[in-house]
Amino acid sequence: MKIKTTRFGEIDVKEEEFIVMKGAILGFEHLKRYVLLQHNTKTPLWWFQSVDDPAVAFVVINPLLVKPDYSPVFAAGDLELLDIKEEADMAALCIVTIRSAPFKVTANLRAPILINSRKRIAGQFVLEDPIYPIQYEVVEQPHENGDVPPGKLEPTIAPL
Repeated sequence: MKIKTTRFGEIDVKEEEFIVMKGAILGFEHLKRYVLLQHNTKTPLWWFQSVDDPAVAFVVINPLLVKPDYSPVFAAGDLELLDIKEEADMAALCIVTIRSAPFKVTANLRAPILINSRKRIAGQFVLEDPIYPIQYEVVEQPHENGDVPPGKLEPTIAPL
């Protein structure tokens, strides 16, 4: 199936690659179908592209790449909604915000997108535990010459 996107033009995706939202992304409740795209293999950042609206795409990252001890506790109702019965079926992504002035990259660890990777259904859930911030800094500030020093990012990300 061909879908239109504002960032990547028209792309070919298989319907079995769709991730269907059962628990909507906050502010985007009307959008239900997404696809995960890797634009650049040299970065751990992915695009969570809406199939239903070509202009909507979120930059996302595997939270374990930025916080290796990330282990949020999801409510039983959240796991039920996504029909998650085994930990092996769970995958999490965090929405990333990139600001250019001043340069700052943060990941929202408080409201991850939880995915049942076997059934390809997902939801964004706000965690009750305040230990995980909404703006967790991912990359250090650039040096005076404009270069970004090595931060917490790793060169690869595992697919779902």
